Amino acid sequence: MAKIKRGRTKPCSRCEKTNDVLYRVRVGEDGEWIFVCSGCLDQVKPGNPHY
Repeated sequence: MAKIKRGRTKPCSRCEKTNDVLYRVRVGEDGEWIFVCSGCLDQVKPGNPHY
């Protein structure tokens, strides 16, 4: 059975560019989850104790 690709794009919470793939991460002490693109993920991941 073939997988059906969803035709959804959503905006990145940081740069607001739309993308098919977003990553759910925590970036602040408040523990709130946000969705970021791969470019923004590379920016928030290093040295982030909440990642």
